[in-house]
Amino acid sequence: MKLRLPILVAFFGWLVVITYLFYDYAEHTDMFFRHLFHFDSFIETFFHILILTSPVGSTITAYLMNERRKLLERTLKSEKMLRLASSEWLTTFDSMPYGVMLIDENSDIMRANKYVATLAGRDIKELVHKGKCCGAVHKLNKPLEGCPLLRSISSNRTEEFIHHNKESNRHFIESATPIFDEDGVPNAYVLVIIDITDIKENEKKLIQSKDAFFNMLKDLDATYKELRDIYNDLVIAFSNVIDAKSHWTKGHSMDVSYYAIAIAKEMGLKEQEIEYLKTAALLHDIGKIGTYDEILDKPSQLSDAEFMMIRMHPVRGDEILRPIKGLDKIRPIIRAHHEKYNGTGYPDSLKGEQIPLLARVLCVADSYDAMISDRPYRLSVGNEFAIEELKRCSGEHFDPEVVDAFLRVLGKHKESAIR
Repeated sequence: MKLRLPILVAFFGWLVVITYLFYDYAEHTDMFFRHLFHFDSFIETFFHILILTSPVGSTITAYLMNERRKLLERTLKSEKMLRLASSEWLTTFDSMPYGVMLIDENSDIMRANKYVATLAGRDIKELVHKGKCCGAVHKLNKPLEGCPLLRSISSNRTEEFIHHNKESNRHFIESATPIFDEDGVPNAYVLVIIDITDIKENEKKLIQSKDAFFNMLKDLDATYKELRDIYNDLVIAFSNVIDAKSHWTKGHSMDVSYYAIAIAKEMGLKEQEIEYLKTAALLHDIGKIGTYDEILDKPSQLSDAEFMMIRMHPVRGDEILRPIKGLDKIRPIIRAHHEKYNGTGYPDSLKGEQIPLLARVLCVADSYDAMISDRPYRLSVGNEFAIEELKRCSGEHFDPEVVDAFLRVLGKHKESAIR
């Protein structure tokens, strides 16, 4: 049906010329060719040329009509797909669990999702092209001090800002990112608002637990044995608090402690060194206090900023324990437990014997437990794979002597026997 009209147009041209040729032949049988190509009269010449070329013209016209039809079909199909994509994007945009706004350089709201409307307590139609971003969420007549949008307009890069809304008693993190046109000039900004109140509350509880723990250590007045027992119980309890930041790491510090002690005994280390190692293993991730839970539980690849935050936890652990007398032997172990034998680790890029021996032991124990445990970004790789990985990285990431000792331990006992 769609091709019928172009075919009819093309056929019409051929019909005209064939009809005329039959007519002319009937009228001028013997003189047919002479009459057909007789050019004495301009009008007759023009008429004959018009008749003879009509199939070409009708064919070209039919071709153009068909191409126009196909172009129109593609346009309609593209428009339909565009509408579908737009509908899907708007659905995703409105269902995001945080606020997203498209802002122009005058701070006027060009687009906002339902989350923003809920925060503002107003309909989306009342916000778009009628409200400033500072008035939508913060209900202010002027931008906040430190507003990320103003800083992004000035710097032409993504800017972030954390603040506390006293009226709602909520904590928010806001980020503004410029959108550039084809000439590299920013013509709009994406403003993202995330409620981090729960994260702040959890952080506060952890800090309170840390302070309570340290205060208890300072105020204990008992005999050495009683003090030691309480100290060990508190260290274990606090290690559980650290691991409880994420269900993925529940029991991690205790397991690392068991593996580390088994390695130390196999290597014939002194009892005092084993005590230092045990405490360091239980508290080795103390620096993760203050790290957002969403980063620790993130199933996808970390950004450079998030990875840098994670890489800082050995340094933070060293700083947190610094005020506590009696932990001077523990801090270097915790600080260096992510150093690698070939010098590519962090935070200080120590190499070989520069890394404290107990930190080298802790590194192997920590790495082994991480590999055989499930994590948000991957499932357990299994015991056999973990052993092969220890062998493969021996002399590069790990101290060969420590790896050999651990492999002997694993050869003598099953994992349940170590624990």
